[in-house]
Amino acid sequence: MIIRFIEAPAHNIRNGNVVTSERWRRFFEELGHGVTSSPSANDEPCDILVAFNASKNRQAILEARNGGIAGHIVICLTGTDLYVDLKNDPSALDVLYLADQLAVLQPMALHELPPGLLHKAMVIFQSANPPRIDVTKDPEHFDVLVIAHLRDVKDPLRAAKASRLLPPESKIRVFLAGAALTEEFAHEAEREVEENPRFHWLGELDKAGTAEALLRSRIMVISSLHEGGANVISEAVVSNIPVIGSDIPCTRGLLGDEYPGLFPAKDSARLAELLFRAETDNDYYDELAARCRQEAYKFQPELEKNSLELLLDRVGAGPRACPVDGRLQGSAPT
Repeated sequence: MIIRFIEAPAHNIRNGNVVTSERWRRFFEELGHGVTSSPSANDEPCDILVAFNASKNRQAILEARNGGIAGHIVICLTGTDLYVDLKNDPSALDVLYLADQLAVLQPMALHELPPGLLHKAMVIFQSANPPRIDVTKDPEHFDVLVIAHLRDVKDPLRAAKASRLLPPESKIRVFLAGAALTEEFAHEAEREVEENPRFHWLGELDKAGTAEALLRSRIMVISSLHEGGANVISEAVVSNIPVIGSDIPCTRGLLGDEYPGLFPAKDSARLAELLFRAETDNDYYDELAARCRQEAYKFQPELEKNSLELLLDRVGAGPRACPVDGRLQGSAPT
């Protein structure tokens, strides 16, 4: 089959949607399908159109359905879809009803969908491979990593703010890997570096640099206000780096309701308490590590690949007309 991705603009950065689409492309190609990408539906026919982000790609999805460009439509719902745009503008839900299949990236996201859409929704966990590099952790420090581009929804400086509340004897250092998406955030991060000796801003790193920074760390912090899924959690867990995260549906969906490393979003004091506890209480640190290992099965590449194969099977279950080369297409690869 011919599968076309529609991706919302990434502003020349590697954000979560870009990382997810790259991985899905690889898996679809391994399954024998051709994959192309476009910022719009355009006039080229395809068997399946996959949109990453329903609200930002609403017009393209409407055009694809109305113009008969795609045989089937799949929408991968993002955090912006689930927790902002579709809540603030329920009328935008119309494109979800046009889709043949919806994908969410963690099970708690299903609670955000109208009951009438649940029959066409499935959970696809985002996978990751552990880095194949040897890195030595600094024995003199307890390094904490945040992987997030600097924008409001990520609350990227929360760990830096929490580190200001740590007792003087703490050996914690906070590193932030991510690009500033506004001048305001750039100035704020630079000011934090100047004023906070525990904080270090690494800027945007490539994949290898991010993996190295992760393996040098003792803890990975995700402080987002909401997430549709979280590649960084997958990457940390398979790298055996425990996670401390904001108590949001995504974190609970990926690590479990009773995960002991959750703090209320925006709560610097509680985050500082958990970080210091992880640094000083070996039993607590080991509990975080064990709980992450317990959830690691979700993030295996073979599971994600199998889920995508099932997605295609579900989409292809009905013989809707697929305009590629003028014939009806089944789910068999070409």
